[in-house]
Amino acid sequence: MQPARKSARRLMATGAAGAACLALAACGSDGGTVSVTAPSTTSSAPTAPSSSPNTSTAPSEPATSAAADFAPGQCYDDTVNWQLTPCDQEHKMEITKVVPTSQYNDDVKKRSVLRTWTCNDVLGDYVGNQAGYFSRVLAQPVPTSADPKNTSRIVCATAVTKDDDSGYEKITYPIKNLLKDKGYVDYRVCTPDRPSQSDSPTIVPCSQPHAAETIGGYVIGKANTPYPGEAATDKIAYDKCKTLAKTYLGGVERKDVVAASNHSGPGPWGRGTTLTACFVEATNGKFVKPLKDMKNQPLSKYQ
Repeated sequence: MQPARKSARRLMATGAAGAACLALAACGSDGGTVSVTAPSTTSSAPTAPSSSPNTSTAPSEPATSAAADFAPGQCYDDTVNWQLTPCDQEHKMEITKVVPTSQYNDDVKKRSVLRTWTCNDVLGDYVGNQAGYFSRVLAQPVPTSADPKNTSRIVCATAVTKDDDSGYEKITYPIKNLLKDKGYVDYRVCTPDRPSQSDSPTIVPCSQPHAAETIGGYVIGKANTPYPGEAATDKIAYDKCKTLAKTYLGGVERKDVVAASNHSGPGPWGRGTTLTACFVEATNGKFVKPLKDMKNQPLSKYQ
């Protein structure tokens, strides 16, 4: 079944935290478009979170002065002075990886793109899910102003957004292997309208009736490479999401619950957000319970 193609504008409204630019099209400032694809019986699908954190979370460490030497697993609640916080105490952010590189130091724009792309790219390994690049767990580089060694490395962090996209959660647990140990479902993103049918679906807690939920996502491009075009990116994104949706639903394909993808258009792509977000959406009605492993059960059991 060939997916229908559609160029979307701002498909998701983002909250004060900018929850990972929950509309890929809204990431950055140039308002680039987002391409969305869905099965031929539908139009296209919602957009997905990207990254925008400013703090980090992980194993316990004694509170000290500002971190001059960031390391994976450090947790932070203070993202102004970057004071270490024990990870079993309330915090927002966690360091995922410190990547040694001085590439593009002579080009501010390309260096910024590399920083964004790198931190998106390392997130899957850190959360323990290679399809976990789109959820309420977001990636973002630590600001260069907070890192005196920023010309020789990229420091990546992650945070968890609230389920209504109103800001970052204060958590008391590490994010390391979070999606491997706790699973994806509790960190999915839900929309009350079918993203394939709306230009700007909002985000709601998944405990409320919704028409679509994210099932994961992927990094599908490299930093500072040309946008491959809408048709080529549509195919890459949809093929990945269709396979992921079949697994998510329990090894089945359905007509009343369909796979959809939403990927970065040329604007976000050019800023380092080369992601696709994957969804399942109901073609008619809403549901409350997660659709994971629903198999051939009627949708009414999930409403």
